[in-house]
Amino acid sequence: MLQNLTSIAPRWLWSPHNGQWQAATAQVLEQVAGDQEQLQKRQPTLLLLAEADPLSFLRGFLAALSTGTPLLLANPQWQSHEWQQVAAILPRNFMAWGTVPPLDPQGTAEPLPPGWILIPSGGTQGRLRWAIHTVATLQAAVMGLQRHLQEGTIHCLSILPLYHVSGLMPVVRSLWTGGELYLASHLRHLRQTAPPPNLELWLSLVPRQLQQVLTEPLPWFRELRGIFIGGGPTWSQLLEEAAAQRLPLCLSYGMTETAGMICAQRRGDFLAGDRSCGQVLPHARIDLSATGEIQIQAASLALGYYPQLFPDQPFQTDDRGQWRGDRLYILGRTSRKIISGGENIYPEELEALLLDSGLVQDIYIYGAPDPLWGEQVIALYVGNSSPEELSTWLKRQCSAYKCPKKWIAVPHIPRTPQGKVRFCALQSLLERC
Repeated sequence: MLQNLTSIAPRWLWSPHNGQWQAATAQVLEQVAGDQEQLQKRQPTLLLLAEADPLSFLRGFLAALSTGTPLLLANPQWQSHEWQQVAAILPRNFMAWGTVPPLDPQGTAEPLPPGWILIPSGGTQGRLRWAIHTVATLQAAVMGLQRHLQEGTIHCLSILPLYHVSGLMPVVRSLWTGGELYLASHLRHLRQTAPPPNLELWLSLVPRQLQQVLTEPLPWFRELRGIFIGGGPTWSQLLEEAAAQRLPLCLSYGMTETAGMICAQRRGDFLAGDRSCGQVLPHARIDLSATGEIQIQAASLALGYYPQLFPDQPFQTDDRGQWRGDRLYILGRTSRKIISGGENIYPEELEALLLDSGLVQDIYIYGAPDPLWGEQVIALYVGNSSPEELSTWLKRQCSAYKCPKKWIAVPHIPRTPQGKVRFCALQSLLERC
C-alpha cells in the first residue's frame, strides 16, 4: 500500500495551465486527505473510478492505494454495452467516483482483498476483462524497467488515458522512483506547453499518436530521454520517418496483464537501426512455443481476471514472436483481435451486437492496415440499412473507437457449411464491389 503520502516529493506532479506547467502535487494531496476520509468512513467493497480529468483520477487512485481500498478503473466514455459488463461483476456496497451511470451490481457480496487494482482489458469475444494487479505487481514492473534502463530516477511525460495500463504506468514509474510527472490530457497540450528543456523525460505513445507527431513535428521531442512505442503494430514506413526525424524511440512489447512492458529497447537502440522490441526485462521471462506463440512468466503478471485467478504460470498469449539473438520480434496474432489507435477491438463482439439488432442479415468485420490508426475496422454486411444508420446505432451500444470506419454492403458473405468465412471467395467478391 501507499500508506504515507507525505513521502511524495513536492515536485512530483505538474499539469499544464495557460501555456505553462504548474506544480500540482500540493493541490492534489490536500484534496486526497478528504478523499481518504470518505473512503475510511464508507469502507466500500470497491471504488469504481471513472474520472476523465487526470488530476481527479490521481486523487481517487492515491486515496484508494493509501487506504487499501480495492479499485476498479473504468473508461468514462463507455456506453451501455460496456457498463452492463461492469455491473455484472460489481460487488455490493461499491462506491463510484466520476462519470458513472446508475448501475445495479450483480457481483458477489464477498469483499475484495485490500489493495487489488482491477485494470480493464479487452477479452475473448470482445468482452471486457479486468486484470487483477496489486502494488507488488506494479512495483515489479517499475523496478524491472529501472534495472533494464540502468536508471535510478525516471521522469515521465504522459498524455495517455490513466485508466489504461499505458497511462497508469508513467504515474507509478515517476512516483516510486522519485521522478517528476508532467501530466496532460491531450497531445495538443504538448503543442501549447513544452516541458522544461533541462529535464530528461520518458514519454509513452501509441502508433497513432506517433503518426500525429510526425505529421506536425515538435522539435523538442528529439531531446526526450526516450519515447516508448507500444499499443499495436507499428508499420515500417512510420518507423523510418521517425528515424529520419531523429526521434529517440524505444520499441516495446507488453500488455495490461503484465503491467506494461516486459520487453523493450534501450536508449539509442532504435536510432542505431534496431527494429525489434528489444530485450526481455529482468523481472520477466518469455518463451516461444513450437509454433511461435508467446508464453510469459513475470513478477508483474496479474493475479488473474476478476473474479477468477490464473492457474500457475506461464501465461499464454495470442501473440506470435521470433527470437533473433536476444531480441524479440513480434510476427502477429493468432486471434481476430484488431488493434486500432492502441485500442483492442474484437470483431466477434460487434458482429453479435449488430446481428442481435436485426439491422443486418449477416456481417463480417476485420482489420486492414492503415497508416494513421495501425489498423482500420471494416465491416462487410448484408442488409438494407445504410452505413450511417448502422454507425449511429452501434455508437449508442459501445465506445466509438470500436465502430467500423468503413461499411461495405455486399449481396452475401461466402461461408462454408460450418459457417466459416471463405476468404478466397470473399476477396473475389470485394474486387467486384
